[in-house]
Amino acid sequence: MKKIFLLLLMATVSVVAFSQAPAADSSKVKRQKQNGAAWACPTCYKITKEGGSCEQDKSAKVQLGAYYCQHCMKATGAQPGQCPMCKGATTQMTRRFCAQHRNVKKIA
Repeated sequence: MKKIFLLLLMATVSVVAFSQAPAADSSKVKRQKQNGAAWACPTCYKITKEGGSCEQDKSAKVQLGAYYCQHCMKATGAQPGQCPMCKGATTQMTRRFCAQHRNVKKIA
């Protein structure tokens, strides 16, 4: 009886000792969802809650998360690709993209 008890105890200890807990993977980046209610001007890259046209330069705003053509300044949809008017590549309007371009415009 002692042998069976010791055998079960050793088996339990070995299973617990060699089982691996899931490690926190720091290489995975948590992505932040784009706020669908936010809009950005493709000229001055100012982000607002209202759509329509920009007060400063009167260009039509693009919803965050949407793709737009940097040449025509028109929103083209939710998928990357080519602009139907000028066949240029489309770019996604994001908060990070706007922040990068606002910093470039201030320096230049």
